[in-house]
Order: sequence, then C-alpha cells, then structure tokens
Amino acid sequence: MKIPFIHITDLYHPPQDPDDHFDLATVMALPELDLRGVILDTTTRFLHASPQGFDISRDPGFVPVMQLSYLLGRPIPIAVGPSEPLRHDGDTGRDHMPVEQSGIELLLSILRASTEPVVISMVGSARVVAAAFFREPELMRARTKAILMNAGSTAKTKTEWNVNLDLIAYKEVWNSGLPVHWYPCATERGAFDEDHEYGTHWKASHESLLHDLSPALRAWFSYSFTGNGRGDIIRALREDGKGAAWQHVLSAKRNLWSTASLVMAAGRRLAQTSEGWRFVASGGSSLSAWPMFLDPITATVRDDGQVDWQSTVDATSYRIFRRQPGGQYGVAMAEALHALLQSLRC
Repeated sequence: MKIPFIHITDLYHPPQDPDDHFDLATVMALPELDLRGVILDTTTRFLHASPQGFDISRDPGFVPVMQLSYLLGRPIPIAVGPSEPLRHDGDTGRDHMPVEQSGIELLLSILRASTEPVVISMVGSARVVAAAFFREPELMRARTKAILMNAGSTAKTKTEWNVNLDLIAYKEVWNSGLPVHWYPCATERGAFDEDHEYGTHWKASHESLLHDLSPALRAWFSYSFTGNGRGDIIRALREDGKGAAWQHVLSAKRNLWSTASLVMAAGRRLAQTSEGWRFVASGGSSLSAWPMFLDPITATVRDDGQVDWQSTVDATSYRIFRRQPGGQYGVAMAEALHALLQSLRC
C-alpha cells in the first residue's frame, strides 16, 4: 500500500537554500510515497530583494515542481500558502489574498478526499498546517497520520531557523494534539552537528550526490541551482546540465536535514549492502543497518518556541528522531541518496 503524502516545502526559484530541491527529488524517488500535493511555504522577506527583503528577489518554486512533474510524467497538484506569519492563536489566514489561500485549501481538500490518514511533511515553517488546523481541526485530527516536523532544536536555548519563520504556527502545531514526528534541525551544538544522536544534519558534496544522474535530471538541478531565468522551462531540460555551469554546480557542497524523515516515512532504513550504503525496505533483512529510531516523548512548547521534552515508555502524540551517532553518518547518507536519485528515470 502506498502512503498518502503531502509535502510542504519552502522551495523558491532561485533557491533560498537548495536543500529543498534535494528533498523534493527524494520524495519523488520513493515509490512508497503517494504524493498527493506540494504546498509552497513562502516568506515575504525571501521574495523581495534587499534592502526590503533578505537578499535577492525570488518566486515561489512552481517552476522546479512543474519541471520535475513533466520529467517524471507524474501530475503534481501544487499551491502556495500565506507569506506572512500567523498573527495570533487561532489565525486561519482567511484575510490573505486568494492565491495564498490556495495552499491551505489544497491541504484540506486532499485530507477530505483521502480514505485513509495522510502523512504531512514540513520542511519549512508550520504556517500552512497551523492555519488549516484552525479552520478544520476535526478533519485534521481524523485524517493526519503524522506531521514530519523538520524544525526546532533539542537544546532549549536558541530559536531554530524554521521556528523563526513562524513562531506562533510552530507552537500551535505542537499544541494541536496532532501526531508529531519530530526531526530536530539543531542540537545544543548548533544546526550543523553531524555527530549527535538527535541530529538530523549531514553534509555532502554535490559531486558525490549528482554524478552520473540522467541528463534530464542533471539539467533540472542545474536550472534550479543556477537560478536560470529561461522562459522555455521544458526545452531547458534538454539543453542544460552540462558544460561550465554544470561543473560549477558540482563544485558546491550541501547541508541537508530532512532526508531521514522522508526515508523513514517511506518505511526504509539506511543499510550497508553488497553495492554500498542504500535506503532499503525495513524488516526481514540481515543487512547491517545504521540504527535510526522514533522514540516516544512527552513535550510542552514554551512561548519562545523551545520544547521541554523527556523520553518516555508510554504512548504519546510525540516522537523524536534518534540515530546512532558518528561522523560517518553523512558519508553513508550521501552514498544512499545518490543511488536513490539515480533510480529516477527521466
């Protein structure tokens, strides 16, 4: 049985952080996930150039989603959510322009149409989920299998990036009673800690992740990462992904946080095979695996967005990601993700 899945992502073009493109490609490469829709989680300051905005002007990431949909022959419903943080508890976002209502309504419409609970992946802010919950809490409770929350810190001291995007929304999702699978983006050693049992972060070179992909997929990454402004977005997928621009893409490195959440949602694990590290189906195998878990916790969220949590043996609405610590985690993840991306035939 495929797993009904919604992916909420702060994906932009040009990218604000290209880890979101890797996350989207990972979702598309996992056949266990029945992707029902992509919702773009944008924030105003990343849409406009400085000094009004963060750095450069960007668009919500409709183009990379549509390009990947075309390449893989898979229609993907897509919409965008509100670009401003929620203003108060209970804010449904109904006062936003119609285009920014569409992401909330897409989420709710997918849940209404589903005959079974849906996994909702969040790799940005919690804004769309919180606003949808305030509109239809009973629907959200009945049809949500799990919220994959890629945000927050276990350290209880510093507000993490995704939490800062919408503090009220983050708190309200924790307080909603929805089942939260927490994949912390930071620990007491910061957001770039590759050697922590609760750390999701890992790092790899683009060369290790992108070499030997199909020409069309290379063109997709190249178009996205270089902020290409070509209007012929389909023809570009036949002509990009080579030459100096591609070599420039390969020379970069990438910090990643959300891979484990997507792989585990698909029921896979990271294991050493005869071909190297791979994401393989869980259960029934004697392969040597990198231990990863979702442990039950008790949790309360403070006004500043810090989560007071404790491990427990009792069943709760909250689980936290835990893994075997070790600096080779990133090496194993890179090898497995590269193989997964190679499986995308386009």
